[in-house]
Amino acid sequence: MAVEVSRTDPLNDPLIGRKLDGRYEVVGRLGEGGVGVVYRGRQTQLGRFVAIKVLQQDAAASPEWRRRFEREARALSALAHPNVVPVTDSGIDNGVPFLVMELLQGKTLADLLKKGPLPLERALDIARQLLRGLAFAHGKGIVHRDLKPANVFLQALPDQTDHVRLLDFGMAKFLDGSTSRSIAETQTRAGAVFGTPAYMSPEQAKGGTIDARTDVYASGALLFELLAGRRPFVEDTPESVVMAHLTQPVPSLAKVRPALAAAPQFQPLVERAMAKKPSARFKDAGAMLAALDTVIDKLPAGATGGREARRRTTGGARVTAPSGARWGRRAMLLLVCAAAVAAAGIYLRRERRAPVDNAAPSAKLAARPAKSASAPAPAKSKPPAAPAVAARAPAEDEGSLERPEPASNERPTRSRARNPWRAPIPRPLKSIRDRLNHGLHPTPKALQPVHEFAADNPDDPRPLLLLGHAYAQLGWFSDSVERYVKAAHVDSTCRGDPQMLPDLLAAVAHPTASRSAARAVRDIYGAEALPPLDKAIKGAADDREASARLTRLRESLR
Repeated sequence: MAVEVSRTDPLNDPLIGRKLDGRYEVVGRLGEGGVGVVYRGRQTQLGRFVAIKVLQQDAAASPEWRRRFEREARALSALAHPNVVPVTDSGIDNGVPFLVMELLQGKTLADLLKKGPLPLERALDIARQLLRGLAFAHGKGIVHRDLKPANVFLQALPDQTDHVRLLDFGMAKFLDGSTSRSIAETQTRAGAVFGTPAYMSPEQAKGGTIDARTDVYASGALLFELLAGRRPFVEDTPESVVMAHLTQPVPSLAKVRPALAAAPQFQPLVERAMAKKPSARFKDAGAMLAALDTVIDKLPAGATGGREARRRTTGGARVTAPSGARWGRRAMLLLVCAAAVAAAGIYLRRERRAPVDNAAPSAKLAARPAKSASAPAPAKSKPPAAPAVAARAPAEDEGSLERPEPASNERPTRSRARNPWRAPIPRPLKSIRDRLNHGLHPTPKALQPVHEFAADNPDDPRPLLLLGHAYAQLGWFSDSVERYVKAAHVDSTCRGDPQMLPDLLAAVAHPTASRSAARAVRDIYGAEALPPLDKAIKGAADDREASARLTRLRESLR
């Protein structure tokens, strides 16, 4: 006899206490949606807790909803990405379809937004992670179609405040060429309307053609809400909200949230993402993410706030630069060059952190011409000069990539690269490193000890290097670049890691991560990257687009 899953009496839910497929014990309810209920469960064989999603009684009896449930399972199984909630198993027990997912701890973006507008830095961090997960889905030919705050989960992890996970791909559409095309288009009727009115694109509301640009529209509405603290269109009824999306222009961020000084910089991006015609929008989430990064890069110093200093987004990583009054251990020179440099029209392009070598602070001041009026102004006072780091010849087994650089008053000699794995490896890192060296791909759960070690040892770049390599092996190139950039800011000499540069060059060849990866290679390696880069270009000869991305990077390093 089929198990009935009813929403009317959760206290007497007949599913609680049962075992699904003889393997998953249902412990209690976590929440419910329009057609599904999510339970807390326990995988009896392993003793671990999981989240189990099942269909409501009425939906389970519908062949159409059962097909959509199967679609969600296949969609999520194809989206192995840190910003998408993973499905680990699925099945049917006594007529009830179920999905088994990772049990997340945290809250939804909808819950967070109830508290009002977010600080700009946090809003941008969430938006970037959301777009990274969505870009990965678009790369697999999958359109979410129901992007909204309730489907964006904020999981608390040791290495960052918010870790975004996209939920609920039950309304997903599979485009031509997607890995799950076989279960897709036959289940999507022409003229059918799916989605949530507050984030619904015009073509979605009219039952028109759906593609990645539909998700871009919803992402624009979400970005507006993250920045403004309210939805773009606030109306009395769902019908009037849909009509506003069809006919009204995007409201002014500056008027909705006057205190947001950066509103004029983000307004054009939001307007393009929410253009009425799909052809006027970004082609997919990856293109929107690149445009968002460009806006962030051009923000004036201090625009994104921070507890002690300016925080800027560099290749996906948040980089914290201490104020001029704080120059503690692992000191760094992060201010602009002296007045003479400013007079020549040269400004500090990006803050860098360099390690202490034998207690001698060093820094690299990357001076480049200012590109816009928003470039940071030169400092009023010049920080004390840093003594040069004593050069030494590296041992042959250190894997040094160091090349002599011409002397310059504006660019101190780069500290020598070293292989950080020559030192004894802590036990929490050794097992994961051994797995990676043998070509085994660790699961996100298996990487949890590495995250915890990184949180407890902020001065050690090795856990970040491991995460960067693990993510690169899994094809999560944007996340890989982010971890490598963080590692280089902890200790610039760690660029001698044997996997770091090859992984970054692989990311340069990747369409979504290319921009941030190329910037990371320029900032971390500079001309040191040329010999491996030449080999990568030869290796990508059969892929014209990848070869072109690598070649552009080479030209920028000359």
